[in-house]
Amino acid sequence: MTGLSFQGVTKSFGAVRALKGVTFPVEEGEAHALVGENGAGKSTLMRVLAGIVRPDGGQLVWDGRKLELHSPRAALDQGIGMVYQEMLLFPNLTVSGNIFAGREVTGRGGRLREPEMRARTARLLEELHLSVSPDAEVASLSIAHQQLVQIARALAFECRILILDEPTTCLTDAETAHLFAILDRLQRRGVTLIYVSHKLDEVFRLCQRITVLRDGEHVGSFETGKTTPREIVRSMVGRDIDPAARVPRTVPPDAPVVLGVERLTRQPWFEDVSLSVRAGEIVGLFGLVGSGRSELLETLFGLYRPDAGAVSFAGRPVRFASPVQAIRTGLGLVPEERHRQGLFFNLTVRHNLLIPAENASGPWRIDDGRERDASRRLVEQWRIKAAGVETPPDGLSGGNQQKVVMAKWLQASPRLLLLDEPTKGVDVGAKWEIHDLIRRQADQGMGCLVVSSELPEMLALADRIVVLREGAVQGELAGAGADEESVMRLATAVRH
Repeated sequence: MTGLSFQGVTKSFGAVRALKGVTFPVEEGEAHALVGENGAGKSTLMRVLAGIVRPDGGQLVWDGRKLELHSPRAALDQGIGMVYQEMLLFPNLTVSGNIFAGREVTGRGGRLREPEMRARTARLLEELHLSVSPDAEVASLSIAHQQLVQIARALAFECRILILDEPTTCLTDAETAHLFAILDRLQRRGVTLIYVSHKLDEVFRLCQRITVLRDGEHVGSFETGKTTPREIVRSMVGRDIDPAARVPRTVPPDAPVVLGVERLTRQPWFEDVSLSVRAGEIVGLFGLVGSGRSELLETLFGLYRPDAGAVSFAGRPVRFASPVQAIRTGLGLVPEERHRQGLFFNLTVRHNLLIPAENASGPWRIDDGRERDASRRLVEQWRIKAAGVETPPDGLSGGNQQKVVMAKWLQASPRLLLLDEPTKGVDVGAKWEIHDLIRRQADQGMGCLVVSSELPEMLALADRIVVLREGAVQGELAGAGADEESVMRLATAVRH
């Protein structure tokens, strides 16, 4: 048969069985989606195909022959390229240097043929409609352009299978549309696309077929035109859920204000921002890219000093000189970038879970036994899939990493939790769990200030929505009466 076939692929990491005899075909030249909850085995299976992980059993067959992939270089030599969710580029090298890193074109005596590499890079960039110089340093590029450089690297040697793992996580709608136009052109050229994503709207827009994994097993493969997002979600999680469904909440009108912000300014990010969060209230902070949302949360948490304005916490004025002061006062921050800001990858899950609580309690002495017991309880409570509490975070799926980030702050019992894109890069089931947890914590009296780029999430979660545009508050809406049109009208309004 033509095309690619996974046949009985198995893989275990210690006691964790990541893949359990996965079998399904991918037709040549199609765009094929791979979906499932975090920890379902999607990334492990794609790393097997990319030559990064060796399977314990089973085989990969392509065009009727068994694939032997002992390394990523072997996969590239076979025409299999992968674009990773994390930016795996050398920021200090040029675009051309990154595209040919490890596969440099050389002449006699091993001398680099730089003009040829620059010329080939220029042709690739033109093909991708990317107006970037081959000599530009990658660190100077936007996230979207860096993502396209990763695709150019995969295409540099005529890859026939292109794997994309959550490629739009950090892209705007316009950048995503540009990427999809490129992928459409590649598919018309006969390139097979395997698209891993939690965003079902993108999956239905791009792909002809969808394969669902659950707990390391193949649940089913579906033709996009003959199924629905609801059916795919049911296959992913094994039950009917609607993560966008609004759960009615009432905040007592006499609930005390836990956070007060008056005319807070930090140039050039935001100016004269005023808002409040009451105990037990979920306040959404919505705005387009560049509106100053993340910068406002970081300033409230003591990462940066404001230029002007005042902040009060539980009725008392505060000015945090550091995040440690904010933590000890009763604040927590779930950052947008869990890989760079939310986790210590050189420490274990146990240490990551308990560090905020130890900081909140002041000077402390390490008690390994107590820590192990406490962290095991958290892992069980949060249903974090990990081989053990001594596992490093890079041994966990993205959704389980996010659960660690959330759990570690709630372990510190904050009175106010700042959440920046709390469900970014997690599957629909984990998103529902995180929403439910935020609501339960708010029901117990914790105030929440939530930033999200997803309007359906904002409308489903927030009791009130404060809308920012270009660093200024444009207006405020009650969550129960808001709709996408009214929020976007404020988010795109011209400042007066």
